[in-house]
Amino acid sequence: MMSQRLHVYSKEELKNEPFLPLARPFARSLDMMEKLKKQVRKYKGKWNLENHLAERYKKYLGKKLPHALEIKWVNAKIGNGVFAKEAIKKGAFLCEYVGLITDEKQLDPENRYVFNLTVGDDETGFVLDARFSGNVARTINHADDPNGEAITIFVDGIPRVVYVARRDIKIGEEICVDYGEEYWSSWKEQKQ
Repeated sequence: MMSQRLHVYSKEELKNEPFLPLARPFARSLDMMEKLKKQVRKYKGKWNLENHLAERYKKYLGKKLPHALEIKWVNAKIGNGVFAKEAIKKGAFLCEYVGLITDEKQLDPENRYVFNLTVGDDETGFVLDARFSGNVARTINHADDPNGEAITIFVDGIPRVVYVARRDIKIGEEICVDYGEEYWSSWKEQKQ
């Protein structure tokens, strides 16, 4: 049975996590990247408005996080969560959701560490799969009234998913985002 005590992972304990921490999303082949770029180009006009945020946030991509975050045990039902070790202002960059860029048709339906790559409301057919390779973002939990939100920005024609603060976040507060209705409906379908 899992211990219910709260704890902060040490560097040694983090090494035993079943995933490889990454600094950026990646694909197994250049062909996969080209297919994604081609798919995104179809919607180029739709993402010009969102893409103004790229300049604001891309300076953080692949670098040390600008704010101190820690992974801590929440409870046996939820597992781990991500908590702020310092106060964070509304609009601040939290982290990037990274993983293996994958065609969503190739996914294991049981995999819960997936982020759909979209352009506005349009699905690209590709996802970021952080099941075995990801970073702190894969440990961020869902909340109906979250303090963080996902924003898609585009760098060199590739969508990148960043989490930013929706409001001011206090020291010790858990970072949460809204996983979206699609996540929960697909989860219910699998359980039936």
